Amino acid sequence: ARKETPMITQQASDSRTQRRTLARVTGAAGLTTLVVVLGTSLANGYQNAAFTSDAEQTVAFFRSIDDAFGAVSSFLTVVGLIALLWFAIGLALLLRRYDGEIPWRSAFLAGAGVVSVVSGQIASWDAAVFRSRDIDPQVARYAFDLGNLSFANGWVATGAVAICAGLIFLTAKDLPNWVGWWALVAGVGQVLARAIWTSDLALIPFVAFWLWTAVLSVLLLIGRLAVEETD
Repeated sequence: ARKETPMITQQASDSRTQRRTLARVTGAAGLTTLVVVLGTSLANGYQNAAFTSDAEQTVAFFRSIDDAFGAVSSFLTVVGLIALLWFAIGLALLLRRYDGEIPWRSAFLAGAGVVSVVSGQIASWDAAVFRSRDIDPQVARYAFDLGNLSFANGWVATGAVAICAGLIFLTAKDLPNWVGWWALVAGVGQVLARAIWTSDLALIPFVAFWLWTAVLSVLLLIGRLAVEETD
């Protein structure tokens, strides 16, 4: 029995090291998503179009972002969505051991992360920009609406990520409850926001979710969360 003790100790040490590495990668992925996806979205604010834009206004909008900056923003958004996938799956793996014998919440968390990325990868805007010089106005309007609705549908998926994470945080004695409550409120808000997606009120849970993501990512990056042994 004494001969096995060093091996068990080494395995526990290796496990902690792996969790710390995964926590840092997950935190870095979350911050990358914030900087790249939200950053490029805000930077693109130099040209904007309302949800109620008519066909001609939509064509003008797509032509206005058909430039070098728009192309870079489109590329960075795709990269950021992959970072979001890393964040969601990494978080699910870190929370797995707090999820009980049947890890249904962490499994749903990972699945919701995949769906959120798929929703964001619907590139109707990119296609419309690529053909903006000769695109039919009604086709442009359809591409515009499809992109906006796909974005709003993604709120339900990211809301599910937060809800699943929140449920685990609230039931795990080794994790902070305040992170769980924040996640739960932001997640439910994101789901409900889909019902009023054209209203400015829908942005409130959207902002709450991404602030939660930022705080959680920092905690993971500095090794303050989900890296120690459970009792």
